[in-house]
Amino acid sequence: MPDLSSASTTTTEFLSSTVPPTSYLPPIKSLSLFTETRILHQCLAYLRQLYVPNVRGSRRKKVKHSSNFTEFHSPTSSSPLTTIRKDSFERAHALRWLSALTRLESDSADSPDLADIQNEAAALLAICAGTASAGTVRRHFEFDSGRIQITLSDVPLSTNASNGDYFGSVGAQTWGGACVLAEEIADNTVVFFPNPTDVTDVSERTFRVLELGAGTGLVSLVAGKVAMLKIPGCKMDIIATDYYTSVLDNLKANIEANFPVPSPSLTISSKFLDWSSFSSPSDITSGADTSSPIGPFDVIFGADIIYEPLHASWIRKVVRNTLRKPSSSEKDCPDRNNNNNNNNNRQGGVFHLVIPLRPTFVAESNTIEQEFRFADPGLDKIKNDLVIFSREIIVCDAEEEEEDDIDQFSVSDDVGNQAGEGNIVRYAYYIIGWAG
Repeated sequence: MPDLSSASTTTTEFLSSTVPPTSYLPPIKSLSLFTETRILHQCLAYLRQLYVPNVRGSRRKKVKHSSNFTEFHSPTSSSPLTTIRKDSFERAHALRWLSALTRLESDSADSPDLADIQNEAAALLAICAGTASAGTVRRHFEFDSGRIQITLSDVPLSTNASNGDYFGSVGAQTWGGACVLAEEIADNTVVFFPNPTDVTDVSERTFRVLELGAGTGLVSLVAGKVAMLKIPGCKMDIIATDYYTSVLDNLKANIEANFPVPSPSLTISSKFLDWSSFSSPSDITSGADTSSPIGPFDVIFGADIIYEPLHASWIRKVVRNTLRKPSSSEKDCPDRNNNNNNNNNRQGGVFHLVIPLRPTFVAESNTIEQEFRFADPGLDKIKNDLVIFSREIIVCDAEEEEEDDIDQFSVSDDVGNQAGEGNIVRYAYYIIGWAG
């Protein structure tokens, strides 16, 4: 097996490894001899990158700039690790090794975190047997060449469609649209947040961010990390919202895991929001807490949140009542390409929306452009009207998976094949704001 004793062993090195489990993992008979649990953690990290399914449609196929996003789970379809992953003998060995680890007995004084390791091994064991039987899945993401790191949990999909369990569990999964928007935030910070070189703009007030349908919270978590890393002098308040209790519980846990220590300049929280009954910003609450009104927001994020015909209408109502309106004294907001000329000047808050162009959700996707008109010179006279400033198509590779994996891991195929495009996922990225 490879030398795991070095403290410098990283997930990046795991990704470049082509060693199969039979060679990589310590012998089962020697597991009882391991008193240093760090090595066991590294072995579990190695197995996660082999057998935990990747977020589909999160790897860009065509990019205008250098892409620095990586999810450390499964290899790309061209990687030798894909062959290892599909090897039934290697998978069987991994199952036996994980099973032995879960049964391992040890003095808790010698290895106090063995129970946590065994719980993670049990979850991996279930994943190797099929995600439908698995528990919570931990995912690790890196953006901006590793400077921004996020670890979060996905709640397992529920097969109970008779109540809210199914839709709640779908909301507690990390979807490709969130990965795409999170990457945009990490790579193009000045498009979304105050320019760190503008001391006045950064320090004068609190910059407010709202995420709709936050799910596992990846977009908000990346926004928070970006704020702390790239604009540390900026006071920022991020509110990640969702509807289902199970999603909100998981979202809160993910926030606490990534921001365990309070920051004097950043607050990030999870709150309940029902788009269908929304009437004012005070409807954004922490459960039953209806204390103080919330808003307006400088930036609103939405990723993969349109999957019912009425969603676009509801979302427009929410955005219209929470997005900061233009003021006569404020500076022009930077546009998509950081230009400030002609009709590219924008004032007020901005809504960034990413939706997958699913073949089975064409009608739902079309509702965006029915609810939000494209900006044109004729609309400049219509103040307080939300318009689409730009629409960009982002193309990502759909990870190649085994047929069984696709059946188990996918709720709905995001693959939007067009002539000659092959197995890809297409997203529409809208930038929406106030006309005038």
